[in-house]
Amino acid sequence: MNNKLEKIFAPEIDSGANFIIEELEKNGYEGFVVGGCVRDTIMGRKPNDWDIATNAKPDEVMRIFRKTIPTGIEHGTVTVMINKVAYELTTYRIDGEYVDMRHPEKVEFSKNIVDDLSRRDFTINAMAYNKRIGLVDKFGGMDDIENKLIRCVGNPNKRFNEDALRMIRAVRFSAKLGFKIEEKTFQSILKNASNIKKISIERINKELEETIKFDPESLFLLNKMDISEYLFGVSLEKNNLKIAKKVDGFLREYNLYKKNEKELINALKRAFILEKLDVCNLKNILRKLRYSRKDIDMTSKLHSILKMNIYDHITDENMSTKERKVMIKYILKDTGDLLLAKYAIYSRFIEKNSNPTVCFSEFNDIIESGECFSTSQLDLNGKDIIENDIAKGAAVGILLNAMLEYVILNPKENEKEKLLAFAKNYKIM
Repeated sequence: MNNKLEKIFAPEIDSGANFIIEELEKNGYEGFVVGGCVRDTIMGRKPNDWDIATNAKPDEVMRIFRKTIPTGIEHGTVTVMINKVAYELTTYRIDGEYVDMRHPEKVEFSKNIVDDLSRRDFTINAMAYNKRIGLVDKFGGMDDIENKLIRCVGNPNKRFNEDALRMIRAVRFSAKLGFKIEEKTFQSILKNASNIKKISIERINKELEETIKFDPESLFLLNKMDISEYLFGVSLEKNNLKIAKKVDGFLREYNLYKKNEKELINALKRAFILEKLDVCNLKNILRKLRYSRKDIDMTSKLHSILKMNIYDHITDENMSTKERKVMIKYILKDTGDLLLAKYAIYSRFIEKNSNPTVCFSEFNDIIESGECFSTSQLDLNGKDIIENDIAKGAAVGILLNAMLEYVILNPKENEKEKLLAFAKNYKIM
């Protein structure tokens, strides 16, 4: 093994993974860290987890290690617990024919690590490493990392017919790593793209979300694959994807990026990506893609703010404080959530590439002073309206909304007696 690779791996390989490989070797077997953790280590990235491949069979793995979980014995996988951390150990295997574009009809265990690597999706994920042997790279993964290419292992048509989701995964890796999809691999994707319709939406959703997280602009490849309309109901607009890509940079530029707000960040990106849809179709598409109710609610509310022309001028530095506060209160009313309202405000500034800090003092003043932007903040409630025999039934809700509109424009009027007078004089159509 060359000194350069030794320097990359020796200090970086996880201690628990090292321990497992050493224990396997003590018992006459071999083990390698494989796949994404090898790729990420070579690229100087921190792996999320460490997968291990071994020539030991599942029953032999369970005999060697004290704490094990038989997570997928039929496919050769056993989870080993080391210091409360889970490590997946999978026996080298050769897959049989794939019958459902996901699962092989049969699995045959092997003694050769190269057999195991040859069944993997892309060359950059088909490398293995241990201290004794070094790096096993029979399919050119290192070269493809160097050249920033996503390339299938072996015949791309075979790989994509084993699991059609790999086509979306290629887009996701392109987004995550900033790599180009190699030409033969991409031509095979174009040829086999219709098979995406045979894959469960839940699996597709996971890959889409990762792509949106890393680089929404990469989704334009789905237009070329002719599957955007199947997934989103429309062909994706390049300009919308470019704006969605700007979100992370914008938030960091103004010190607004928060790791614990990733759900909101992705919701904002989705709102930009699908801005051309109307709200009803947006919700239907998100339901079809199996998004949670929370994700649908966040995305649709942000999308609604983007679609409303009345908010176009919130970025105007010459707008008066009173006008801007009114606009902010309407956004708070329409989103019903402080954080969501902030992201709705950010959306308008991202579109215009403007500094959002012009809104911060007004936003904070509204919250700190308790200015009203919700019917729950009105000094007169539905019970008061009924007890004063002003309205009943559905008319109560109409009247509360009318009062809210009035108070948003006239914050000093949020007093019970003033609102009672307003309510008594208000004519419900």
